[in-house]
Amino acid sequence: MSLAAEKVSVTLAGKPVLSDFDLTVAPGELVAVIGPNGAGKSTALRVITGLLAPDSGRVVLDGTSPHDLPRRELARQVAYIPQDRTVHWSLAVNRVVALGRLPHRSFAAAENDSDRTAIENAMQRMDIMHLAQRPIATLSGGERARALVARALSQDAQYLIADEPTAGLDPAHTLQLFDEFTRLARDGRAVITALHDLSLAARYATRIVLMKDGRCLASGRADEVLSTQNLSAAFGITAAVAQVQGIPVVVPLSPLP
Repeated sequence: MSLAAEKVSVTLAGKPVLSDFDLTVAPGELVAVIGPNGAGKSTALRVITGLLAPDSGRVVLDGTSPHDLPRRELARQVAYIPQDRTVHWSLAVNRVVALGRLPHRSFAAAENDSDRTAIENAMQRMDIMHLAQRPIATLSGGERARALVARALSQDAQYLIADEPTAGLDPAHTLQLFDEFTRLARDGRAVITALHDLSLAARYATRIVLMKDGRCLASGRADEVLSTQNLSAAFGITAAVAQVQGIPVVVPLSPLP
């Protein structure tokens, strides 16, 4: 079982965004995709979710193209948390989280015990039970982010794909989120997340994919990818990679001349 992009190229508005991009993710992995602005991270995630068709190359989900799967079946396999937190529904938080259960039942069917358990567990894990009856439009940016993560968790998919999921989160909820991602991977799911926080990637990811100009510059363990040479080549910075109480940290020092 795996989710793979193979030699994928994408051009948007006449500009190449991905060029011969490869990424394979297997159950049990927590993969962090990092790189500078414009590296193609968000486009790569949209391609592997099946939301964007590549111009060339292919995406394969357990041997099948996501575009060949019925939308309901794809949603049972892949959950996606977009970078854009805009919410267009005037719904209470618990009803937004409940949307994640739609792929698991017919449209007209009522929620069953499994649905209710999944919804409650997801809300507890994201610390939003106290917000259950609040209209989602009234939440802060961080609270809204946690509600949308909970919606994806309730979907109970094999692959969870998250684009900058920590944007707007405070430190406690950031750590809580990545502890949850770690638990999902440990339980045999796969998590793929685009990040700007290099220290968070170094601490939690089982594998890091470093992108630049729509290509994979390096892929591997944190100690293999987060070298001073790779950080200089990708981000144009000098940086120190160290440990604090056994936890890896990456400290950007200065931009290159």
